[in-house]
This record gives sequence, C-alpha cells and structure tokens, in this order.
Amino acid sequence: MHYYSKKNYSKEKILIKITAFFWITSKIMSCKLWLSDRLFPIIPPFEFSPNLPNTIHFTLFVISIIGLVSILIFNPRKEFVWIVLILEIASCFLDQMRWQPWEYQYLLLFVFFLFYKKNTNQFLELISLLIGVTYIYSGLHKFNGGFLYSVWEKMILKDFFHIEKSCVLKLWVHYAGLFLPLIETLIGFCLLLKKDKLLVSYFAIGMHLLLLTILIGNNHNSVVWPWNIAMLLYVWILFIDRNPVHIKMNFFKNYFNIALFILIGILPILSFFSLWDNYLSFNLYSGNVKQLTICVRNKNKYPELEPYMSSKNSNPYCKDVRAININSWALKELNVPIYPEEKTFQKLKKEWKTSYKNIENTFICYWYPYKKDNYKEIQ
Repeated sequence: MHYYSKKNYSKEKILIKITAFFWITSKIMSCKLWLSDRLFPIIPPFEFSPNLPNTIHFTLFVISIIGLVSILIFNPRKEFVWIVLILEIASCFLDQMRWQPWEYQYLLLFVFFLFYKKNTNQFLELISLLIGVTYIYSGLHKFNGGFLYSVWEKMILKDFFHIEKSCVLKLWVHYAGLFLPLIETLIGFCLLLKKDKLLVSYFAIGMHLLLLTILIGNNHNSVVWPWNIAMLLYVWILFIDRNPVHIKMNFFKNYFNIALFILIGILPILSFFSLWDNYLSFNLYSGNVKQLTICVRNKNKYPELEPYMSSKNSNPYCKDVRAININSWALKELNVPIYPEEKTFQKLKKEWKTSYKNIENTFICYWYPYKKDNYKEIQ
C-alpha cells in the first residue's frame, strides 16, 4: 500500500482540522437550524423520521460541537470522527433543512478520512475529486437565464456594483455573465486533469475571494462565508505546491472509490433532468431552482409570522393578500435557504398545517422565468 510523506500526512491533519473549525462556525451561525424550538417547521426527510422533542435536537447539536472541538484541538482520532458523523447523520435524519451543501461536503470529507486514515494518498485524491466536481457542477448549473437575471444582474451588477439599470439591460452586458460559470467549470476540470495546477489554483482562490466580497458586501447568506474560506484553503493546501495532488488510475481499482465517484461524479448529472436533488448535485447560486411562497389570508391568527410577511400586492402570485417568501423566512430565522425541491415543499405544507391550524393559505411553487404561467399550486 502506498503512503504519502510526513509532509503530506500533515496535509491530511490540517484539512481535517480546517473542516472541523469551519463546520463549528457554520453550525453556530445557523444554530436555530439544529433545534426544533423555532417558528420555521421541522421538515422530516422521510415518512419514518421521528418527531422528537427539542431536548434531543439540542443534545445532538451540543455533543456534535464538542466532538468537532475535540478534533480541532487534539490529533484527529477515528473515535471522534465516528461520533460526529453519527450525530450529524442522526440530526439530518430529523430535518431536511439541515441538508445544506456545506453540510454534505463536510460529511463526505469525514467519511473519506474514516476509510483512508492510513492511506493519505487516497484521502487527498478523494478530496481533490470532491473539490473538482463541486466546481464543475456548480459552474454547469449556472448556464441559464436564471443565473444571469438573479445572480449576475441583480446580486452582482445592481446590488453590489450599483450599475445603472440602463447599462445592465444591454445585451452584451447581460450575456457577459456567462463567463463566470465558464471559468468555474474550467477550474474544476483543470484541477482534476491538468498536471500543473498552480495558475488555475490562484484563479479558484481569486474566485472565492471575489464571491466572499460580494456576499459580505450585500450581507447575504452569511452561513456560506466560512465555507468559501474553507474551500480556498482546501485549494491552497492541495494544489499550491510543487507536488500537487493528482488522481492516478489506480484510484479506480478500489470499489469504495468507484462508489464515491458514482455518488459525486455521475449521479449529479441526473439533476439536470430533475432526477437527483440540487443540493446533492452542487447546484449553487444558479438561479434556476424552484421557489416557494405562501399566500396567507387570515394572518392575524398568528402575529408571530408578521416579521416574515411581505406587504400586499408585492407578490404577483398572491394578488391582494399577504405573502411569505419561504426562502426569505428560512434565511431570516435559520440563516440557511430552503432545501429547493418540490417534494420538500409538499412536506413543508403538511407540517405547516399541523403548526398553523385554521389559517387560510395557498402554497405556490414558481421558477424562472417568473412569468404568469411558470408556477403551480402545491397540493
């Protein structure tokens, strides 16, 4: 069995500690997500997911944090990694809102460590594969009008750079936004296939620094700020080196590696045909995922929902009644976006009826382009 040098073994420990640190940070920043004592309903991922008291959710959260702190302070031990993985999977088993992209990536990285703690070569190759496919699929998902409208034009050009609408609406400015997903996709392929990864690594780090600047400047989705820092550190440790990590052909002689390659390299292709979940396919800031709004008629029955309601006539799907944009509510209370799947919306409606009884409402699922016909009522 081939082992890396002591220098590369230290890379393994650093990567695990970085993951533990930023995992702690993201969990603390989204602490209400990991509790059930909140207004936003718990969404069970499966029919057999139990409805447990807040004490259980809180205990899972606290012990997981303690486990991550132990990994951060001491040498990464399999026992601590196992504890964290079991607790995190148990916690995600209780609420689909916890299935965030950063949670998925951190879980995978810990799984890699468990299987290859004694084979640093394979461990680093698997992380390289994970980083590469994250860029590739994240970039490919952005080749659509929703990204140009919601992210490129609105979030970047208007909200961050304050460019006037007349300039933004120019055709060449509109389509110039496609260079961003092109660069991101190429970064992913180059990190996986190119022998000299130094220049492309600097591009990846620069991309994360730019994204961080935009997100912080717009004060948007703060829970992914630590994830972006973690990603650029992963790239630095893995590829800014005279001997960057390369995936060799013997990587595919291992059945576990093949299974993981299918999970993160092949199955995400199905998401382009709505056959695999977006967040499990690294669909990030693409602008093309489905959205959900609740049209509420007798809102006075639950005044605690008032902070999450829009004014009348501000939502085209709700006409003359108040609306709750679910993504805005989730970001405001839990500091994470809604898990963007129609089946999740259906489960949310079911839980809503249990939590907020005797309130007239209509659940509307809509998508880009935001026209009159591009919506459906969730039954």
